[in-house]
Amino acid sequence: MSKKFLIVVLAVVGATVALTGCAKKAEADSGKVVLKDAPKPFDGSKQVHIALIRQMVEGEFMQMYQAGAERQAEQLGIKLTVFGKNMDNQAQANFVYQAINMKVDGIILDHGLSETLIKPAQDAIAAGIPVVAFDVDLQNPAITQIAQDDHALGRLALEALIADHDGKANVGYVYVAGILPLDKRDASFTKIKAEFPGIKETVRTGTLESPFSIKNADQVKAALKANPSINAYFSPYDEFAKGVVLALEELGMTDKVKVYSADISTQDIELMTKDGSPWAGTAATNPSAIGATSVRAIALKLAGAPLAHDVLIPPMLFTQKALRESGVRNMNELREKFPAFNSVDVCTAPWIPMDSKGMY
Repeated sequence: MSKKFLIVVLAVVGATVALTGCAKKAEADSGKVVLKDAPKPFDGSKQVHIALIRQMVEGEFMQMYQAGAERQAEQLGIKLTVFGKNMDNQAQANFVYQAINMKVDGIILDHGLSETLIKPAQDAIAAGIPVVAFDVDLQNPAITQIAQDDHALGRLALEALIADHDGKANVGYVYVAGILPLDKRDASFTKIKAEFPGIKETVRTGTLESPFSIKNADQVKAALKANPSINAYFSPYDEFAKGVVLALEELGMTDKVKVYSADISTQDIELMTKDGSPWAGTAATNPSAIGATSVRAIALKLAGAPLAHDVLIPPMLFTQKALRESGVRNMNELREKFPAFNSVDVCTAPWIPMDSKGMY
């Protein structure tokens, strides 16, 4: 079985599983949970029902985000209904109105486009339903905005690129405009190019056509053939990076170009640490912890607790060298060897339970 066929199968199966679970409104309902000294409505006076409405469901990051949200919801005794249809922006907007009609207690919006979600989110608030948003700017002071510190995330990956190339590199770039975290990482790249004249953007490609890794690999192969001077790739989303790695493998160029990215997963770690891998570094946050943080944020809103408008999740840099030296082969080992990655100490309260395994 060829590498490309195997990755296609994995990507399609993963997307199918995610779509199936989300399209059927996967529900996590833990039943009766008693929280000590919790305020209303978490004092056992009612069953809290939250809708998690997603734009992107493909990829390990998205699956880990949902797992963290579901685990935190379970610990809080929240009934969590998940809606999502991969990259269907109108469906995401429609899901908001479906949640409003269901009279949910709160809504979490995960990714999406501002232009399709601003009005539905405003309508939810007008209906008395609080909203928090992860990685989509809804331009509303009543909506708490949760985000990875994407400017720092982009810069961490690029600083690794700069260090590995002594400040001079011809860089291929994978980017799709209009996705808030990618736009912020792009802003970091713009600043880096101004600060380090030796860092040259040679070519730019990018698509969010599914499966992401395969479609981007096709574009990157063409870009590499047309621009043989490229010696580094900045692909600030791990599904993009997988596509770059696949393109380099198929062209026999893994020893000529190093790859720098964002996000991390077990598959990413396997690709980074295998012999001859061109994937040199990635900056990442813990997606499970972000999912849990999103649930804690909406819980605090429902409890009437003060909450900042902007909640930022700081990233860490993981280099290929550090992963190999520490013997990390998967996400469980990453959490064990790098404990600082395990938790996000924001949107917390004494009455909110945290994961006993230190996962968030």
